[in-house]
Amino acid sequence: MDSSVLRAGVLAICLAPAAAAAQDVATLGDIRITADEVKQLAQMLPQVKQRILGSEKSLESLVQQELIRRALFEEAAAQGWDKRPEVAAAAEIARERVILSAYLDGLAKVPDGYPDEAAIKAFYDANKATITLPPRFRLAQIFVARPAAAGDVDAAQKRAADLARRARERGADFAALAKAESADPASRDKGGELGWYAEGNLLPELRAAVQSMKPGETSDPVASAAGWHVLRLIEAKPKQAATLEEARDAVIQRLRAARFVELKQEHIDGLLKKTPPKIDSGALSALRDSLK
Repeated sequence: MDSSVLRAGVLAICLAPAAAAAQDVATLGDIRITADEVKQLAQMLPQVKQRILGSEKSLESLVQQELIRRALFEEAAAQGWDKRPEVAAAAEIARERVILSAYLDGLAKVPDGYPDEAAIKAFYDANKATITLPPRFRLAQIFVARPAAAGDVDAAQKRAADLARRARERGADFAALAKAESADPASRDKGGELGWYAEGNLLPELRAAVQSMKPGETSDPVASAAGWHVLRLIEAKPKQAATLEEARDAVIQRLRAARFVELKQEHIDGLLKKTPPKIDSGALSALRDSLK
């Protein structure tokens, strides 16, 4: 949503263009992170990926946390913590779990054509009472970027407050003001228009402001990590039942996820059927008592 400039922090984070994939994008002393490594982190953590796509500040935070993790690991390894028996045993268990998870994920391949149309419709018909569209908001904004220098923050806040005042004046043209003053080029050229957002897809601080607004109203400046947003609520739609076409993608995703879990369980069940486990209950009972 925003195109604010990333701020250099105390850890000398300098994010580079994506084209320079092998180039260092962040450093902490001798520790370096490349663009390729950041991409790999994002792919491994889908929920984090969604956050960083919506906010450059989230990307900076991810990189900073990874720098700190690597620095602490080097510090611990230098002191021999990786050689301690209890740490080595826990690390081996963690390694096995990662391998097992990847292995089972590889086995559970849901066919491309799954589910078919009949399954989609059957699931929708059985669950239509609970399949709804969340509240949605059509928004426009005038964005003031958070400055890199702490000494410039007060001036930016005052500018955002002045823009909110001007946007509320009788006869004010919000779109024209956004085109002239907003720091977000993606929406600025459209008169500040952001389009439709489901309630859950808004940043928490923006969501809280929008929920209290009526169509046609303009908000006070709303602070986020990236800057300040002067919001105009153009139109709102309440929570409502979803049609089959509106729910189709979500239904497909849900059915594929359920089938993915089923395929993994089927493999485990087959393994246990082929070679049933033998458990000595008496030995386990004695072991349990020894742990008291």
